[in-house]
Amino acid sequence: MKTFVLFCLILMQSALLHATEQEPDFIHYKGLKLSLSTGWGHPSPLETYYTQNGIEYPFTMLHTANYRGHVATWEISDDKLFLKTIQINKKKYKPEDFKVKSETDSLVYHDKVFADWFSGVIIGEKRKKKNSWEVEKSYYFYIRYGKLVNTQELSDKDYKQIETISEKDTSNHELMDKYSMLHLNNNYISYYFRIHGKDTITFDVKGGYLSGNSGLSPVLAYYSNDHLKWPYNWENFEKSGAPFCTWKIDNDSLILTNIELHTGTGFYSIDKFDVDLVELFPNLIKANGVFGNWVSGIFIVSHGENKEDKNLPGYVEFKASEYTYMRLQEGMVLEKYTVPAGFDIDNTKLEVDEGLRQIFKELN
Repeated sequence: MKTFVLFCLILMQSALLHATEQEPDFIHYKGLKLSLSTGWGHPSPLETYYTQNGIEYPFTMLHTANYRGHVATWEISDDKLFLKTIQINKKKYKPEDFKVKSETDSLVYHDKVFADWFSGVIIGEKRKKKNSWEVEKSYYFYIRYGKLVNTQELSDKDYKQIETISEKDTSNHELMDKYSMLHLNNNYISYYFRIHGKDTITFDVKGGYLSGNSGLSPVLAYYSNDHLKWPYNWENFEKSGAPFCTWKIDNDSLILTNIELHTGTGFYSIDKFDVDLVELFPNLIKANGVFGNWVSGIFIVSHGENKEDKNLPGYVEFKASEYTYMRLQEGMVLEKYTVPAGFDIDNTKLEVDEGLRQIFKELN
């Protein structure tokens, strides 16, 4: 247990360090204005609104300290998470200016939106008055569909206690609750760190990486892109991880042949665990896999090869040579077009199929 806790604390501290480099969001809670950590392990709840709903992301990077392109202000009141304002540079906007709205709440709030799309861990930091770079206390909020289900306040003293936790501390319910929150947060960070890995696909004797508009694996569309419906989300303490799938096109049908869980936060290695397809699709298994009849939309396959960086041994970067654009409807390939990397449809001298032009139009 102690080894895990030490790893958890190191991971948490590194995540917060990374987030400190990013301009934070803010959250109001019980009269406090807290800095809301954002970064690779804790996406802003506003970022998740667009990915989960398959909506084009409307923000662009402001600078290297703000990749997400905005600073959002949140509020926790009545045990609910609300989005109040969105700031870009010095200008403030209302959520409705970026078409952000509640999915379930019929109540109309004039100055905020109920963030019922968001589920996950967010961390608010109370900074010291004299040294604003130092954290006096951290507030861990666990949110499910916009509703606050757990809050834990951790100070330096709490972290030190957890560093030396042992079996005899299991009777200390307050300490164990804090420990459980850190465990949950560890799973959440690992999940989101891996969630944007591209699936692999083969067809026409070609291989490549499959990606769609949402940036999520198409298997999650089976669960309406709701991470809490994915059986191996961060709440699963025994087996948690983001899905990494292997697909193939067989007779113009999209077939799922394998799923791995990817977890961990190593930059040079990934913790991988196989998932039995029968566990997820007991009634859909065929001899060649699972027919992805829930998958529709435009998808891009990147063809190329992975090359190791000469200056960073162990770091592998993918170099694309071709792209295939596919239109799928209920798992069937209606159209597919392969073009070289760097293809510019507006400046090419080649004859271009109208179907490909339409796909580019829809993507843009």
